[in-house]
Amino acid sequence: MKYRMIGLLIAVLLPTGLFYADILGMKSRLDASAKLAEASKGWNQYEISVAFDPESKTLRCEQKVEYINRSGEELTHLYFHLYPNAFRYEEKPVFDRGDMERAYPNGFSPGFLDMEEVRINGRESDFIIGGYSEDLLMLLLEGSLAPGETVSVEMHYMVRMPNCLGRFGYGDNTFKAVNWYPIASVYDENGWNLDRYYPIGDPFYSDTANYKVSIKAPSDYIIASTGDIKDKKEKDGYTIWQLSAPAVRDFAWLAGDNFRAVSRQVGNTTVTSYYYSDATGEKALDYAASALEFFNAAFGEYPYRHFSVVESDFFIGGMEYPNLIMMDHSLYASENMDSLELVTVHETAHQWWYGLVGNNQVTDAWIDEGLTEYSTVLYYGHRYGPEKEKEIYDGMIAEGKYSYLHFYARTAEVDETIDRPSYEFSDWILYDLLVYGKGAMMFHDLRERMGKDSFTLALREYCREHQFQNVGKEDMIRTFNRVTGQNWEEYFNKWLYDENHE
Repeated sequence: MKYRMIGLLIAVLLPTGLFYADILGMKSRLDASAKLAEASKGWNQYEISVAFDPESKTLRCEQKVEYINRSGEELTHLYFHLYPNAFRYEEKPVFDRGDMERAYPNGFSPGFLDMEEVRINGRESDFIIGGYSEDLLMLLLEGSLAPGETVSVEMHYMVRMPNCLGRFGYGDNTFKAVNWYPIASVYDENGWNLDRYYPIGDPFYSDTANYKVSIKAPSDYIIASTGDIKDKKEKDGYTIWQLSAPAVRDFAWLAGDNFRAVSRQVGNTTVTSYYYSDATGEKALDYAASALEFFNAAFGEYPYRHFSVVESDFFIGGMEYPNLIMMDHSLYASENMDSLELVTVHETAHQWWYGLVGNNQVTDAWIDEGLTEYSTVLYYGHRYGPEKEKEIYDGMIAEGKYSYLHFYARTAEVDETIDRPSYEFSDWILYDLLVYGKGAMMFHDLRERMGKDSFTLALREYCREHQFQNVGKEDMIRTFNRVTGQNWEEYFNKWLYDENHE
């Protein structure tokens, strides 16, 4: 009788427990959705319809933007970046000269965006295209746009994708539609930010916005993208993908006709690895899921429902986009698993540092890159223990990059200033050594001085206070000051501007 009663209790209570667990899980998902819905209010709205033709390597696009003047000043014109045009001219490359053969293994291939029509508030409008490589679109408004007012901008355009293994373009296995559409320039305390696509660093700076994107693609192609799939319809050999992405800084998608996919649930987020290298695609999933789980606990819960890691025809390691990271195909070789983990974790950390908390990646790259590099170190300590954390920190940063900086200084005079625009660095090596390496050293030293608990709390507060916003150095310092009750301004300035920081 006793064992029968226990069995009966299990039979009754276990389903009840699972029911309540389901309710709690559903409530958590609803809470996350509600928070994201609240965060999506007050931003620009993008609606883009794309017809993707892999034969001609083109995207035929219709785009509507509901642009809100959030500047506090009256605006008489708007600017949009046309990043595909940065790939138009061989004599104005977006790569170091030494990387051109790797970027274009089949020879130079132009990419561009041809603007065909613009309408403002329903009326056909003239437009001006200028900038270093015709990569800026200027729209003159009729009258002015007052603070808080909205203007509707419609565009028809065609994008030609280059045969390029950089961020934007295509290779043998993937089409990379990243930085591919006209995106509104940021207007901040410095006015319009109109920087070109520099060869060094990540030349991007964008506001949070809401996206609805429709992609018509041949049905044998799989799409990995920012946002959530709301609907898929099959018609005449094509699939129409309906995608929605609230409160993100950008919208990226990749297409491949031999993608495989494997997924894992982490909290409220489905993590998916898209890959075409059979042996190691699941490894990428494990690294991404483990990183997301740790950063959820360390920095605050990731508010989006999907996150993807995508193997790509890409030669520069990894690159972050909202809800998606793009990974260099060579990292998926079985002998490169250590590098695959390192890069996957770094790019996943960017989902917080630049994805959730934004900054100008041209002028303040250390804010996201230095913090992301050090967040990668913290992941290793959490997953493998303090000895591994020390090994990674010493090998990758203190005895790796910073020691090499002194070797580098033997051949050229080196300015160790971290906080300067990306275009002031002479090459990628120096940029990496200072922005990533010395920037991570600063955060490591700060953690040692503040204590691990205070440092972690400061990062959580920094993310909570500033998520979906753009920040500068002063915003970070203010949060650290408030959490610790100390003034860290002089400390940051010595590291960022004074090479004798010791």
